[in-house]
Amino acid sequence: MAENQESIIMSFFYDQESPSGVGFETIELLSQGKDTLCLAMDLAAKISDSLPEEAKAVMAEEGVPLYRIFTDQKGFWGEWCDTEALNVEEEMKKLLDRIASDLEQAAH
Repeated sequence: MAENQESIIMSFFYDQESPSGVGFETIELLSQGKDTLCLAMDLAAKISDSLPEEAKAVMAEEGVPLYRIFTDQKGFWGEWCDTEALNVEEEMKKLLDRIASDLEQAAH
């Protein structure tokens, strides 16, 4: 992996095909962790619930993700749609810790 290369390991977005209205993509190693995926879906729901309907419509139309989690050689971080009323730093930290744990277990 190149020094600055980053990869998306999880992404949540609006998906009209999904029963919940939210779809996601993740790497294979994380797709088996049901607890991690539930935590990730809860975070996506919290972010989505905080957004006005107009924003949701634009995001769905333009394919803007609710949030994404990246990794590189230095670690993990998340980017999400932020509103003034939204505070998800603690939930994001918990999810990132869970992802790190899942990947560590998969490596052994």
